[in-house]
Amino acid sequence: MKNTLKQGLPIFAISSNMRAGLILIGPLLPILKEEYGISVFTESILAATPLLCFSLSAILMRSISRLGNTNRVISYAITLLTLSLFLRTTFDIASILIFSITLGISVAVLNYMLPVWVKENGTSNAGLLTGIYASVMGSCAAISLAITAPLAEASSYTWRLAMLPWFVIGALTALWWWIKIPSSSVSDVVESKESFWANPLFKSSSAWSITILFGLLNMIHYASATWLPTILITKGFTLVNAGILVAVATLVGSLLSLAVPHFAAKRKDFRMVLIVFSIFLAVSYFAISVDTGMSLWVWVILGNIGVYVTFSIALFLVVFRAADAAKTKSLSIMMQSVGYVMATASPIVLGRLFDITGNWDRALYFIIGLAALQVLVAIKAGSNEKV
Repeated sequence: MKNTLKQGLPIFAISSNMRAGLILIGPLLPILKEEYGISVFTESILAATPLLCFSLSAILMRSISRLGNTNRVISYAITLLTLSLFLRTTFDIASILIFSITLGISVAVLNYMLPVWVKENGTSNAGLLTGIYASVMGSCAAISLAITAPLAEASSYTWRLAMLPWFVIGALTALWWWIKIPSSSVSDVVESKESFWANPLFKSSSAWSITILFGLLNMIHYASATWLPTILITKGFTLVNAGILVAVATLVGSLLSLAVPHFAAKRKDFRMVLIVFSIFLAVSYFAISVDTGMSLWVWVILGNIGVYVTFSIALFLVVFRAADAAKTKSLSIMMQSVGYVMATASPIVLGRLFDITGNWDRALYFIIGLAALQVLVAIKAGSNEKV
């Protein structure tokens, strides 16, 4: 265990910043709306832009991977992420939008490269490494949600101050990777010259099931991450209290996701775990749509448990079901390109449904439907068949 923690420390440091800087836009939307008078559609675009970059970057990932070996590409990506976090604070809505694009590109590269790094460096502990870095990712996202509103209200720098802590963390991580992590990589895989569209896994039903599962759970995650604070405000919460609730729920879900891949991997079958936690999602969001008051704490926490446990398993499926590092790269590219195209639409669709219905409770039926579809897809995606 101690050796595993030491081995994974470089990627744990990176994962601390892979969601925090993105997800904090949700609690800031009411502040940005008040300061700049932006519409619901513009709010949706601000949230969806990084996700679109995730998918488009994945299409170009074979070209990006030729910039160097795994360690070097990760170093480039964390540097771009750090610069983007700082530059987002420099002007106004335009700077948030422009540098959310570069932020999305950097996170997309890391989304793709970290499973490859795990496959190359931690074959015997892949489940535990994946669980830990997914948990760190979610826990830091929870911290981000908890401190964003208080920091934004703490001084005249408002939303800019809320973004700066993650720039500092990114800068320290980037320095560590450039100074301490060797430029060489243990991978002996020869990079394929084929284009994205020639990916042989496009013909694999198993690969498609994993991809669609990843897409559905990210549609749920990013739609709720964008709009849940706003929804809770309509149910009587203050902005700060809504941020705290979402943060606590995210933290609980992240901590539970820590061990799930490690223990589920021993059974070599993830179907039951995926089905159970997908049902958690459907039931929880139905309850959120009809309930009010303090009981929302229970439903929001259960919903986040469903999101983060299934997300952790989806990440591990890339490592577990791929036959080798080359297949891991191909599956990771396919999963993220298609999956994040799906996820890009969800904040926009949920916001548009609110515009049409004027009611967030009815709009949440969209997420409930996604969770029901996830139950069906999990039957194929969670099997132990190699891709």
